Amino acid sequence: MEYVTDTHALIWYMTDNPKLSKEAKRILSEKYIIIPCILFFELLYLIEKKKIIVDFDGFLRIISSSRNYRIEPICLPIIKKSRIIPKEIVPDPWDRLIAATSMHLKFPLITRDESLRDIGLRDIGLDVIW
Repeated sequence: MEYVTDTHALIWYMTDNPKLSKEAKRILSEKYIIIPCILFFELLYLIEKKKIIVDFDGFLRIISSSRNYRIEPICLPIIKKSRIIPKEIVPDPWDRLIAATSMHLKFPLITRDESLRDIGLRDIGLDVIW
């Protein structure tokens, strides 16, 4: 089974943050993980805004040297899927594209994001793990 990761889940895994759930930690360490390309732009944005302190280049080195990560590019079908996710409920464009990547690939999304977990997106093809 493959999984798609949200930004915070991957950052928390890489930084050994205790906020990461045990299930998410197990999956991120044992399974094949798809990283939506937009995640890197969100990470860069968070670093530039000084919301997190992460070495961006070091982060990229870890990802590129790992055998259980694959980067999924943004494509038109993913952008089309993102329209299904109501922007009134999930206003963050990064979250919408990450969730749409999960829906497009039909793999569960690892996220703590309550707006993605609690609005019943399973009805539109999103399976969330936390």
